[in-house]
Amino acid sequence: MPPDELRLQDPARGAAMQSHGPAYRRGAGENGAAAPNGGGVVVRFAPSPVYDEDNDTDMTSVADGEENDEAVGLEVDEDEQGSVVEDSRESKYAVSNYPSLSSRYASGNRFDANTVVSSSRSIYDDELDYVWENGRRYCGSYSFPNDDLEQDRMRVVHQVYLNVFDLELTTVPLEDPKYILDIGTGTGEWAIGMAEMFPDCEVVGVDTSAIQPTAVPHNVFFEIDDCEMDWMRPENSCDMVHLRNMSGAFADWSFIYQQAFHCLKPGGYIEVLDYYDHRGSRNFYDAFPPDSELHLIARDLWQAGLKEGRMRGVFHMEPKLFADAGFVDIDVKEYSIPLSPIDNSLGKLWLIACLAALEAGTLRPLTKYMGWDPDNTVQILDRVVEQFKNLALDPEKGKDFKVNLKVVVARKPLVPGHCTTRNIAENGSMDYSGDDSTIG
Repeated sequence: MPPDELRLQDPARGAAMQSHGPAYRRGAGENGAAAPNGGGVVVRFAPSPVYDEDNDTDMTSVADGEENDEAVGLEVDEDEQGSVVEDSRESKYAVSNYPSLSSRYASGNRFDANTVVSSSRSIYDDELDYVWENGRRYCGSYSFPNDDLEQDRMRVVHQVYLNVFDLELTTVPLEDPKYILDIGTGTGEWAIGMAEMFPDCEVVGVDTSAIQPTAVPHNVFFEIDDCEMDWMRPENSCDMVHLRNMSGAFADWSFIYQQAFHCLKPGGYIEVLDYYDHRGSRNFYDAFPPDSELHLIARDLWQAGLKEGRMRGVFHMEPKLFADAGFVDIDVKEYSIPLSPIDNSLGKLWLIACLAALEAGTLRPLTKYMGWDPDNTVQILDRVVEQFKNLALDPEKGKDFKVNLKVVVARKPLVPGHCTTRNIAENGSMDYSGDDSTIG
């Protein structure tokens, strides 16, 4: 692809898209635990009759506490005793092909796939653990915000991935999948794209924040759930589990991979993507002068991760973790993404995303765990942003100014207990076959 050629693709905004409001499935009971009798409340959101493509905006909101179910289209079925009634319109794939699901994952509101509509979602404050800190909105304990600025950054990052992978959404060789699980779905663009690519596949995006769009393909469903708890997914039910940009999200990655292994079908894939932490000869931080405040930020972010119990970096992508969970055919690839916007449209997008990530990924951990003053932190970040931009715009230094992307793909064996085709050395490292060189 020529360096000045930029291809933008938004799977969520296709004129030919057949869509409806997603079934919003809130997965956990009080304090994140599963509700009695097998699961939490099934909350369904009634669609409005018209999808206005000229005014296509995300309509998710956090209400200020006034309950007006009719106005916001919120439906919760209850019987005469006030108990929640499970929706009879169950998930097509989960019911027909897989073991029955608990009501925690029951689907609701399936509509005519030929009808394009939209749905309004409004969740009350006590339903979502949102908090404002230093001018940014966060959900729960997660270090990154979920406000409009962060959602814009997520959309830019999604475009970067599409360009890196030549408009492909995944490196996994899927054939006629029926159920795909996207952990940490964010704004849901990857899940929407996969649903459009595989219209007969149910794609479920899971996140702690309700920030996904409401006009989506008929086979996309979004769930609000904490994936650090038992996933409660049927065994051998998923064709693929996808995790992207989740560094620092979980305390126990072994648990995450065990849960993914449990719900994957034999032969099913897991794909994990994250930014490389720049160790080795091509060290990202070496591009900055020794007195740069970026080094102080990096050091204290590491300490903040230790205090929080959720480490940054790519330690969660070590092949041994996948092998210990039972995965085989573990494949690791690295891609080098340029940050220079000079004659490089991809670099422009990537630079925008990385500059926005400096505050998004550091403000909360530095102030919350390391005691940094919020105003002083913002001033330091502003200075680092200027250094960052100057390096990227430098005609000479900018040529080698890059951030690496790491991708791990592994597979659940077709036969239980089948050994990996790649060897694990005595020191725990993987012995790979093939060329895993960095792609520039």
